[in-house]
Amino acid sequence: MTQRTHHSKSPAVPNGVRKHAEETKQGLGRTVDALAAATTDVKAKAAHTADQAKAMAGQAGDKIQEQTPELLKQKAGQGAEAARKNRGLLLATAAAVTALWLMFRRKEK
Repeated sequence: MTQRTHHSKSPAVPNGVRKHAEETKQGLGRTVDALAAATTDVKAKAAHTADQAKAMAGQAGDKIQEQTPELLKQKAGQGAEAARKNRGLLLATAAAVTALWLMFRRKEK
């Protein structure tokens, strides 16, 4: 086995190499700062865009609500109420239709 001898002093580094290393370190620091700022900008833009989309969706919903005839609103409400009252029957029918569709689909293959 080879044993290494430890020196108490580190080897001498030429000034040019030390200067280059320091410049590289500072450049990397600036790059990291720029990337962090860009990430923050992207997050802020995404949040702003999401807020705009929510606002537009709300406006579209309001407009649809205003333009929907009252009779259609009443019928939709009645349909929703009937679905709530007969939830079990509705789910059983949906399951049966899905099962039939899957059976016919397998036969076609």
